[in-house]
Amino acid sequence: MNVPEGRQLRKAIRNIRRTLPDILHILILFLANVALFSLLCLKLFEERGLSYPDGKPYFQDYWDSYWDLYVLVTTANNPDVKMPAYDASRWYVTVFIIYMLINLYVIMNIVLAVIYNSYKRHLKVTAQA
Repeated sequence: MNVPEGRQLRKAIRNIRRTLPDILHILILFLANVALFSLLCLKLFEERGLSYPDGKPYFQDYWDSYWDLYVLVTTANNPDVKMPAYDASRWYVTVFIIYMLINLYVIMNIVLAVIYNSYKRHLKVTAQA
């Protein structure tokens, strides 16, 4: 990528590009965890006949399940995705609590730490050169 605006910006982009391979393993772990929980939720909820308040089926398709759980990590649909399961049984919420604990509070913090340490290491190497 050629950025003619400034040398510092080019260095920052280069450091970000060098950081990407370091975080690839943890991102694969995150996506695999979302895939595993998507399969778990699909098998747990598809036979229950649940639906969202707007009538959309609840965990009836794998890719919709994957997308709903991926967005749940961002907490954009936080209570909405859990409510049909919670209305059916309060115990179903434990699946979502475990999912949020693992992905949001553990894996996302590891992603942040890996990105920070990798970027800092590459920035130090660039500054020494």
